[in-house]
Amino acid sequence: MTNVRVLYGRRRWGFTLVELLVVIAIIGILIGLLLPAVQAAREAARRMQCTNNFKQLGLALHNYASANAESFPAGSCYFLGFDQNIGSVNCPVNGGIVFLLPFFEQNATYDEYYHWAYDSMKDRSLTSNYGTPWDLAPANRDHWFGKHISPLLCPSDGANKEFVTVTGSSCTNVYYCAGDGMWTFARRPDQEWTPRSSIGQRAFWQREVWKSISSVTDGTSNTICLSECVVPITRDTAVARQGAVACYQPHDGEARPLLCLNNGYEADRVRVKNPCTWIWRGRIWSNGRAAEAWFTCTLPPNSVSCVAGSYNSHEWGSFAPTSYHSGGVNVLRVDGSVSFVSDTIDTGDLSAAQVTSGRSPYGVWGAMGSINGGESVSGI
Repeated sequence: MTNVRVLYGRRRWGFTLVELLVVIAIIGILIGLLLPAVQAAREAARRMQCTNNFKQLGLALHNYASANAESFPAGSCYFLGFDQNIGSVNCPVNGGIVFLLPFFEQNATYDEYYHWAYDSMKDRSLTSNYGTPWDLAPANRDHWFGKHISPLLCPSDGANKEFVTVTGSSCTNVYYCAGDGMWTFARRPDQEWTPRSSIGQRAFWQREVWKSISSVTDGTSNTICLSECVVPITRDTAVARQGAVACYQPHDGEARPLLCLNNGYEADRVRVKNPCTWIWRGRIWSNGRAAEAWFTCTLPPNSVSCVAGSYNSHEWGSFAPTSYHSGGVNVLRVDGSVSFVSDTIDTGDLSAAQVTSGRSPYGVWGAMGSINGGESVSGI
């Protein structure tokens, strides 16, 4: 008998093309499901860091008050008496943040700022190569660029660390609350020529006025002092949430915020009409001028902002806080606590004219902006 040897071949294992395509499709679906969650987690972390920055500034604000007879800094003033002119506009441009620098571990920056102002009082030519935060001369601009002050920068805003040649200085996302009016922030109380424009008394910040804790009669937990705005991506941006401001005169003699809301937007409600390319919001961290560094509680967060179309209109308008956080902005209350304000916050009657006393006509948002309106609104 012949022996028959049966040989069994080895079976080769592998994926068919169909199986491979199925696996790839499943992986793609999982990535699609997980990516938004990862992005949301990252944004939550950035928003928390932004919140911590505001808490640090809240502590600095109260430490400053403790060291200065319970008074807070002025919203804008002359630093050491020095008058820093920009072009033909004769007004102080030092914001209150300058005075807070030593109270949130920025002593070196404050000392440098102080010595520049001191030397300038003696002889402006002495500081020609020193580097002021608002001087657009290349040598000076380059000196200050890169001095990023971390507590003033929101990590969700990628534009705040970019260098744009014509802007000068380092950026900031921290803005001053101008209350619930928009007529003017350019004058001291004794310089106002009509009661209608005397709105600074309702705001936490005011030009050349160092307000005390006792002046916040609505309660420090009911009043906003700081919020955030994004830095314009480019000077000619037309997108409201990217820092664009519409050149539209929004007051008709009565300062009605609804005029800005109705006339400042393009039809898409995203872009602004006739953007003011001569306004740089957030490009100079030390700036104390309204159009560049303040916000009003007249229009909801992340909405359009408006300013009159003349050069000296830097000091009045309706300026909404903005951020890249989803659905709202962070705000610092006078008591040092931080809250998140939704884009849908109650804004009351935006067709109403601004008031100089009494309750704000602009709902919860307006009430949070006024320091002495007689409101006790704390929920936002």
